[in-house]
Amino acid sequence: MTKIENKNKEIAKDVPLTVVFVRHGEACKDDGATDLGPALSSLGEQQAARVAKRLSEETFNHIYSSDLARAWQTTQFILKYQGHLLWTVSSDLREVSHHHFAPGHVPLIMSARKNVREERLALERFVDLVRRTHVPGEKILVVCHGNVIRSIVPLFAGRRPEKAVMMDINNTAVTILDVWASGEAVLRLANCTTHLIPKQIT
Repeated sequence: MTKIENKNKEIAKDVPLTVVFVRHGEACKDDGATDLGPALSSLGEQQAARVAKRLSEETFNHIYSSDLARAWQTTQFILKYQGHLLWTVSSDLREVSHHHFAPGHVPLIMSARKNVREERLALERFVDLVRRTHVPGEKILVVCHGNVIRSIVPLFAGRRPEKAVMMDINNTAVTILDVWASGEAVLRLANCTTHLIPKQIT
């Protein structure tokens, strides 16, 4: 190993990969008309515009979003300021159930248990993708869903979601996680809605 390679390896130990999560804006009532779920409501669009403005001066290496309509549309607002970014739409970030991974606390029927397992596997795939694709020092943005954020944060730290403290995640709230090459992760910010005025917090 050369001196430069060795130095880069040492730097990597001291610099995390930063993952910024944003929950989508408020959505209209789901009428089941489409597999991609409901679109943003008028309030949801206002929330998305405000979080986009908040993030406008941030520099990201990549943006990922769920393929469900409410997350996809929220991302569109952000891309008005981040148009140069590589953007990956992933079905692995879908919220397929409204349950946290805590079957011991919520009695689930068989189909719901299957959904929970499938969602867990999808999120594990996404965590593995991020760890393989991105290097320490990069910053990525992930636009998805409240339950996904609650579940994926502990997965990045190698912990079981059902053992983690459940967080409230409001619409367009910002959550920031530093992920270290060692496998450790530090939650720097959780459910921050300072970009919204009080009546817009949902």
